[in-house]
Amino acid sequence: MQDVVLKSPVAFAQASKKPVNGQVNGMEIALSFADASVEAAHSETLGICDVSNLSRFGVKGPHAADWLTASNITLPAGTNRWTKLDSGSLVMRLGNTEFLLEDQPENGLCQTLSEANVNESGVHKVIRNDAAFIVSGELTPALFSEVCAIDLNGDALEDNRLVMTVIAGVSATMLKQELNGQSVYRIWCDGTYGPYMWKTLLGIIEELGGGPVGFNFYYKIN
Repeated sequence: MQDVVLKSPVAFAQASKKPVNGQVNGMEIALSFADASVEAAHSETLGICDVSNLSRFGVKGPHAADWLTASNITLPAGTNRWTKLDSGSLVMRLGNTEFLLEDQPENGLCQTLSEANVNESGVHKVIRNDAAFIVSGELTPALFSEVCAIDLNGDALEDNRLVMTVIAGVSATMLKQELNGQSVYRIWCDGTYGPYMWKTLLGIIEELGGGPVGFNFYYKIN
């Protein structure tokens, strides 16, 4: 029996742009939308990239922190913070007792954790079906000034902080990180709202002179 290949939760919303698609982590994703030079220009001005295919793992409960620590996971210093492991995986503390982890394409940490047995009370795995995005470019503050209450010119996302906010009317998690030497913003939301989020943000991005960016621009899979 062939393995089932999932599609990104925003695949339908991207179809009109006719991306070049490929499979990464068992999910069909938009690898590119245009020539590398065009996508590079978008990333510098204002770009959005779908990274919903990156592996994620969620866990919560009063003993979740202890369980992760026992699994040799370095945790963020406090609540609503994130840290990056040596492997490149992100570890996000969404509250006192809830965590979200996300891997780089070549890292299998989340898969290992999802398959691990939980033999103690107070630890509950959380199924994650997020739509996930990278937003970058010098006009990012202009974009978020239209759809989000977070002031990107302030310190809300500095020092490895993350925020639970509302973007275009959708509850989302947001943080700022360095990726391939570029400062980018990461967004996660419920996958069912992914197409709406993509269409809404891309509409504004294109009005401001930017455009979509494929997964290969950041991760060079193919």
